[in-house]
Amino acid sequence: MSKRREIALCIGAGPAADELVSRWGEEGRQIASRVHVMPSDERARAALAALDEVREVWVAAGEGLGAINLAAAVKADHPGRKVYLVDCEETGSVRSRMHAAALDGTRSLSELTAVVRAQMARGDAAAPGADSADGLPSGAEEPPSVPPLSATQETVPEAAAQALLAERSTEASTGLARAGFLLTVVSGSGGAGKSTVSTLAAHLAARRGLRTALLDADLQFGDLRDLAGSCLRVPLEEVAADGSALAAADDAPLTLIEAPRRLETAEVLGAALPAVVDELLARFDFVAVNTGAGWDEQRLALLERSVSTLFLVDQRTSSVRACRHALDLCLRCGVATSSFLLAVNRCTRHAPFTSIDVSSALHGAHVVELADGGREVEELLGAGMVEALVESRNPLCTSIDRLLDEILPGAGGMASCGGEPLSPGRRGLRGTPRRESGRRRGRREEKERRRSRKEARAASGVLS
Repeated sequence: MSKRREIALCIGAGPAADELVSRWGEEGRQIASRVHVMPSDERARAALAALDEVREVWVAAGEGLGAINLAAAVKADHPGRKVYLVDCEETGSVRSRMHAAALDGTRSLSELTAVVRAQMARGDAAAPGADSADGLPSGAEEPPSVPPLSATQETVPEAAAQALLAERSTEASTGLARAGFLLTVVSGSGGAGKSTVSTLAAHLAARRGLRTALLDADLQFGDLRDLAGSCLRVPLEEVAADGSALAAADDAPLTLIEAPRRLETAEVLGAALPAVVDELLARFDFVAVNTGAGWDEQRLALLERSVSTLFLVDQRTSSVRACRHALDLCLRCGVATSSFLLAVNRCTRHAPFTSIDVSSALHGAHVVELADGGREVEELLGAGMVEALVESRNPLCTSIDRLLDEILPGAGGMASCGGEPLSPGRRGLRGTPRRESGRRRGRREEKERRRSRKEARAASGVLS
């Protein structure tokens, strides 16, 4: 009788499974003899339901989104089991789907091999003659037995394997929480307020206790160095050349990655931008990215990595048209738009557009509103006094803070800069409470101001 096998590996059935095991070589055959191997389709759910001893499910990613869908279904069937994706490229789209499905992270084949070898080192090897093909799809060949390792072949000592397992277990328990949250602020045209919104979002995230990086990815005309206020500054050129340039940011609550001062370096640094973003995500809890007006391959790569993309539209008809063109481009290029959050900026009672207008122009897409902060925003940001702007409880700051409540996991329902909690009744983006409409909120605030003035006059004897 074989020992209990607590890991299930879901890979493609039939020829797909043979090809995958063949590509993995000896390691794949060793894994197949130590775990439950099953097809990565609907049959896996039924097979796992009958295997009470399984504690972890590893789903080979392969091509497409089928593995994520299966992993999500397995996690929903048995929330107590750990579910991982194997050989998965962690793009922003994949991370957002993993977070929504409450998966436990990603693993590599070498980590799975370390787990198996550690079990063998503890004497948990299968008994001679045990059936090594449990769970194989019908018609699939039994994996050949693995020859014993020779003295010249590299082995994993038990202590090293245990250390690796302990480290990976810690990483798995906090897997998606440790990966930085990437918010990319984009628009279809210039002048929509990307620099302002990304700067305020970074400062508001830092006020929540998140270690925050603000990346100015407007590589030609980025001006966040003049807006970001008093924070640690690191030139993008230094980070692109050596990621250790961020070592000084380990104790800083907010770090600005400045755009290059020379326009001619933009093309070279653009190619290094994905690597810079990955370095930031490994070091920071929250990364806000300001982008330029142009759309290119680097912009699409940012969107793929982003957990949330804030798409700004301002009060111009041309901005709405440009937004529609940019969304069409994303669809043609296969960029997942499920993480997009559309926001119409500079909303007031008498603004030309509301969220309803923009939503109608974009075929019913969900659109939120950012309040107009007035002259105070331009004056304080222009003077580099963003901290004073955040402290002032400006309407724009309050809107962005409520926006962070929607997109950040576990942010709660209270704005950190003094905004009111979101209404618990209506539900909006990603199942979070939807905010009160701009017009209704404006009417309510105007009534409150009138009531306050009347009470003040009555107290001073102006009114009888």
